[in-house]
Amino acid sequence: MTSLDFKALLARIGEVDRAAVLAVGRQAQQALSLRNWLVGAWIVAFEQGGQDRAAYGERLIGRLAASLKQGGARGMSARNLANFRRVALAYPTLDARALGRVALPQQAGGATWLAPAQSEAGVEILQAPARSSDTPSGLPWRDSEWVQRLFRDLTFTHLVEFSRMEDSLERAFYELHCLEEGWATRELIRQRSSMLYQRVGLSTERDRVVALARDGRVDQRSRALVRDPYVLEFLGLPGTSVDEASLEQALLDNLQGFLLELGREFCFVARQYRITLGNRHHHLDLLFFHRRLRCLVAVDLKTTAFSPDHAGQMRFYLNFLAGEVALPDENPPIGILLCAGKDEEVVQFATAGDDDVLVSRYLLELPSRDQLAQWLHEARAAAEVAIAQTRATGEE
Repeated sequence: MTSLDFKALLARIGEVDRAAVLAVGRQAQQALSLRNWLVGAWIVAFEQGGQDRAAYGERLIGRLAASLKQGGARGMSARNLANFRRVALAYPTLDARALGRVALPQQAGGATWLAPAQSEAGVEILQAPARSSDTPSGLPWRDSEWVQRLFRDLTFTHLVEFSRMEDSLERAFYELHCLEEGWATRELIRQRSSMLYQRVGLSTERDRVVALARDGRVDQRSRALVRDPYVLEFLGLPGTSVDEASLEQALLDNLQGFLLELGREFCFVARQYRITLGNRHHHLDLLFFHRRLRCLVAVDLKTTAFSPDHAGQMRFYLNFLAGEVALPDENPPIGILLCAGKDEEVVQFATAGDDDVLVSRYLLELPSRDQLAQWLHEARAAAEVAIAQTRATGEE
């Protein structure tokens, strides 16, 4: 055995302790998720085909919760049972036996508590239909293996939040981001409250988002990095005007929240990055590095609406970063202008042919659906004008 000093001994014991606690916690999490889903599945099966279901009627959940409590069962309140039922309806294809072999290895073989569809012929869990009429339901990658991964890697509170989403594409969107970006339930709730799904639809082509979702992927282009708008309600700043210095300081004081809002793979590099040329100093507000794109990301804050000269200033920053700062194996830098507002047509003409300069708005309060609907209308109208101009140029 390798000789250890006392410090190394402590480190080894700490490592194995953390690994064991993590493994036990993960298995316990999976076991609870399996239990909860099975309880919901049995409730659904009883409602759909129970011999004496009529005698219990609509008060089944309440009566069941009271009886379980008397029997000593924990975590079986009426509210929890309703959530279990909701998740079972949202994920009817879970392979309970396969998950049981991981979460309950000693009890899974030949278990009588398996889901009705998997233990009794002729009984199956029916899924509640999605109510969204304009969202495609055909997402072939969201199969039984995908569902099992959700139950293995995420908590049951994640699954409850997913089950509340009636739009199948929206649900798939948040499932992907939770797995890829490691969101805790709290972050999932915040991102949904800030309408991230709708905001991504504003800043990227919806058809591309739908196509990628069908393949179980998210858009990884530089343009797809930008959300519109960024919601910065976590800064606690007043919704009225704020100066750039206060906004920058608030972002740095809440850097973790800002990185979550920016998205995965952003790494903070510097604030007020100094660029000296011609005996003059210029300062870039924030500088990041994006690991997946392998490029520097310049962020310039503007507490006014977007102006064409902002794009020229950002291009100046990007040219300097590309020539003097970026490493030889890195991709060209990209820039994000974070403005208090923008006019889509002005942005279109100011950044035409420059895919590296991206423009977005920020909000200090959660957006309303009416706000998002208006912005979506403006974005689509501007996109249609740009497409028409491109086609006209091509025909000439």
